[in-house]
Amino acid sequence: MVKITLFEKSDSEELVKYINKVSLQTNNLGLDHQEIPSIFNLEKINLLNDNLEASVSFVAKDDKSTKIVGLAQVSRKLRIRYRNQAELAISVDKKYWNQHIGSKLIETCLDQATNKWQIDGIYLKVLSDNSRAINLYQKYGFKTVGNLPILLTIDGHNKPGKLMFKNLQK
Repeated sequence: MVKITLFEKSDSEELVKYINKVSLQTNNLGLDHQEIPSIFNLEKINLLNDNLEASVSFVAKDDKSTKIVGLAQVSRKLRIRYRNQAELAISVDKKYWNQHIGSKLIETCLDQATNKWQIDGIYLKVLSDNSRAINLYQKYGFKTVGNLPILLTIDGHNKPGKLMFKNLQK
């Protein structure tokens, strides 16, 4: 069983372990394993959720071990002309795929975006060949609104992506 919670500073060390592990499992993340020490060090991770109006991070924890097995972040710019949109990013430990953790993380982020922030739409970017993720996002009403000729450069090769959007207006 997995529980989705708001990231807390007490989760920081476990989150560093999670990011290190997941970055070796997949090329679908926007960072390379080599970048983790500079981007996801304890000092920077401790700043997550410092401004809940701009960015909120949620973690999925295994009930038995309390280790982090998933991460989601919904973020937005607070400038007036950007306030009604947000961006979503999620990852799940490969060992926990097919257990609906991605779905739970998406649902939690959509709840944050609609009920706490009252935003009108949410974007995400995904590699074009990541059909598992694309299918999951489509299940939640995300639609492809653009193709990105280069989303990521992996091992020196440019990889195309998709820009997806979900309208949250009621």
